[in-house]
Amino acid sequence: MTQCDYSLTFGAIAGYTVSANSEGIGRLPGQTTESVRTTKTESQDSDLVRRAKDGDVAAFGQLVRLHERTVYGVVSRMVRSKDEVDDLAQEIFLQAWRSIGKFRGDSRFSTWLHTIAVNATLKKLEWLRRRESVSLDDPDTGLWEQIPNSSSGTPFDQVCSSEQKAAVGRAIDSLSDHHRLAVVLHYFEDMPCDEIAEIMNCSVGTVWSRLHYACKKLKDELTDLQLIVEKAPY
Repeated sequence: MTQCDYSLTFGAIAGYTVSANSEGIGRLPGQTTESVRTTKTESQDSDLVRRAKDGDVAAFGQLVRLHERTVYGVVSRMVRSKDEVDDLAQEIFLQAWRSIGKFRGDSRFSTWLHTIAVNATLKKLEWLRRRESVSLDDPDTGLWEQIPNSSSGTPFDQVCSSEQKAAVGRAIDSLSDHHRLAVVLHYFEDMPCDEIAEIMNCSVGTVWSRLHYACKKLKDELTDLQLIVEKAPY
């Protein structure tokens, strides 16, 4: 398995380091997947999914409210136009509603939903590229300065200025779609590599490889801004 031996580090700002190691790239010391993904939420999802599959629109509406922030967070970090983001988020939940009867429960509902979101986002990006070249300098597309995070008040949101967020956004935008998705899902949505692999329909080793490549590329982009990617001591 290819390991990512670099860590996204914001230590120059406020001593916040995202470690990279075999326990899970991007986890704070002491954090585990279990502490991030609560069984309470999963149990709540299961009940709401069961009711939604029986045609309960209100139950599905609750699922939307529970997960719209994370879906919007992923989409808005991948698509530059706010109008496109809003439309795409609606399309994703509409597709989820139409497909809810096919959800077998083999994975978490959140994983299933993010799979729909990722596939829809990749298709949207391809469509946008065919329609026109999206300019990274467009002043109306500064979504990295305003996007919500799935967990409000994270160290990243607390310590990074708008300019720094924009710089990180531009650096991540320079990655290919699949590398960027791996970074967004792991470092910004705090998903473990095995869940990302399921969402992106690839092996865990491929996820590690994409994160490894992305971290090396981001190091070159961010070093001059003191938003550096340092070699991890593992």
